[in-house]
Amino acid sequence: MTQLLLLSGSQRQASLNTRLLHHLAQHLEGSCTLLSVDAYTQSLPLFNQDLEDAPSVKAQVSALHQVLMACDGVVVASPEYNGQLTPYLKNIVDWVSRLAYIDPAFENPFLDKPVLLTSASTGGSGGSFGLPSARALFGYVGGIVFGESISVPYAHQAWTDMGYFFDAEFEDRVQSTCLRFVALAQAQSSVQAR
Repeated sequence: MTQLLLLSGSQRQASLNTRLLHHLAQHLEGSCTLLSVDAYTQSLPLFNQDLEDAPSVKAQVSALHQVLMACDGVVVASPEYNGQLTPYLKNIVDWVSRLAYIDPAFENPFLDKPVLLTSASTGGSGGSFGLPSARALFGYVGGIVFGESISVPYAHQAWTDMGYFFDAEFEDRVQSTCLRFVALAQAQSSVQAR
């Protein structure tokens, strides 16, 4: 079964973006297996080449790399900080992408990997101003960034005790985007398996 990694660009406990990933998971469950790297990312130090050989850091980054290699696609949800993706998200990518340069035993886990970009914010942009920098980053490291993205403006107003509640038209778009992304991840996985 297709495996997708859900990757949040926020460390905040009540993150609207992490909540968005949970909402998307409801659309994805049944058609794929969902993976997480939360256990390996929360205490990851800021990228510093002086720390590359530190055993504890390398073990943490290696575990991240392993999950990324195992997945068939990545669903990213990130807030925007001053119109850019979060330093937390970039730090994860910086560490993992660096492994292939310092150790030939590691491949680039982003190469030809489908990436769906999503965002949520309390403002009217829905975090969409930060998506071009995320698109550039994941494209630069070799990912196949999905053409469509999902942005949720005024996300705090859509949040309820039962989770996100969107109107039917937006929910249909979310469902359609998720299904098409799963199809892309499945197709790309089949190509790479040949």
